Amino acid sequence: MSNEQDKFKHSRRLQKDKNAVAKQLKMAISSGITKYVEQPHRLEKHHAMDCGNPNCYMCGNPRYTMNEKTIQEQRFEQPEKLTVDPDSHN
Repeated sequence: MSNEQDKFKHSRRLQKDKNAVAKQLKMAISSGITKYVEQPHRLEKHHAMDCGNPNCYMCGNPRYTMNEKTIQEQRFEQPEKLTVDPDSHN
């Protein structure tokens, strides 16, 4: 660390990570997940409410869990609307 500003940035980054882990740990404890209480450092890169199951409604993709189609797919399946030709003069 060469100067005071670099030291400040480093300590600020460490504090930000510590605060993020504390928030995730608070959510885990309030929801009853106890596996992170012993190892809270695991929450640095893994969210407490993410179980990792792709079939879970909270963790999975809504296209696959609820069989919904995307807007692009819905638009593709719509019938073509009657369009007015600008060259025709009715």
